[in-house]
Amino acid sequence: MIIKTRSIEYKYMGLQMLYRRLPSEHAMKAVIHSKMKSAKAGIMGETKVAEVFDRYSFPFNCRILHDVSLSSNGKFQMDTVFISPYYIVILECKNIVGELCFETVPPCLTRTLENGKKEIFESPEVQVYRNMYLFKEWLHGRGIELPVKGVIVLSNMKSKVVKPPNHTDVIYASSIPVYLRNLPREKKYLSSTQMDDLAQSIVAAHQAYFPYPMCKNWSIDPACLMTGVQCKGCEQFGMVKKNIGWICSNCGNIDRNAHVLTIQEWFTLIDDRISNKDCRKFLQINSSQLASRILNSMNLTREQKAKNTVYRWMW
Repeated sequence: MIIKTRSIEYKYMGLQMLYRRLPSEHAMKAVIHSKMKSAKAGIMGETKVAEVFDRYSFPFNCRILHDVSLSSNGKFQMDTVFISPYYIVILECKNIVGELCFETVPPCLTRTLENGKKEIFESPEVQVYRNMYLFKEWLHGRGIELPVKGVIVLSNMKSKVVKPPNHTDVIYASSIPVYLRNLPREKKYLSSTQMDDLAQSIVAAHQAYFPYPMCKNWSIDPACLMTGVQCKGCEQFGMVKKNIGWICSNCGNIDRNAHVLTIQEWFTLIDDRISNKDCRKFLQINSSQLASRILNSMNLTREQKAKNTVYRWMW
């Protein structure tokens, strides 16, 4: 039974917005593009794992939660949590193509591509053990004691493990059902009701991760960003507001609500508050009345700061 599906991928969404607004000559453009590709690969990998659970059932009661973020002695994120009466398994998903070596000194994952290029990543085994420790602490704080296991799941069949980790199993996504069914089921720790209660407690404690504002987190000066309303048709910035909507001078596209995404980009990239002046500058409009109408038409929270009114986006 799937209790929680994947959340909105706020990190990837933020990277996309940041990449669009950075000029081509900016020093961080290539870095952001690389991180964006990596985030997309992660989403695709976790989606493949979720699809496996959508297709298969198990001969015993279970509860499945995807994309869980909790806080114990530290914040931690788990790709998939599999709860059974006998154990809990944390599945750490990796969508990495190439020959993989799980090194221990120091702990890391090295990937070698067909062209000989080598890259080094954070150790998935360390990630698994950190999540297991923190999740056990989280459970202990709620009086729950049962075995917690961890497994690394490779979502791409083009991943080849040359050197496996010492203490953690590595499987392909297609092997998940067989792997979970074959784990020992010697002692029953949770009833169906207790499993439901635990799953709902996890959902209630889940904390969505908002890596915003992106400019601050990536040490990018907001003044470097391109301003203006972007056309969805030709991706040109600088749409002009007319009575019939926002008009693109490049392709002639008309969009009545083009400002909505632009305002959201402000909150994602720059600040959690926006003033009338900020709105005019970012949307490239001159009228304070127009800026007020735009801000008041959106689902924003108004706050009074000294003599100025600012607006906040409630995620």
